[in-house]
Amino acid sequence: MIMMNTGPFWGQLAVAAIAGVITLACFVAMFWMIFRPGEKDPRHPKYDVLRSDR
Repeated sequence: MIMMNTGPFWGQLAVAAIAGVITLACFVAMFWMIFRPGEKDPRHPKYDVLRSDR
């Protein structure tokens, strides 16, 4: 029987969990910056992208 895993189970699980947490944090940061950017300047370029008529 050929083992497909190349390392100990707990090490693989830790790497997958860390990668998942980082990915989730990136998605949270993305949505936070889209909906609550903190930028108040009406001439900021993002307002050209996020116009309501698009």
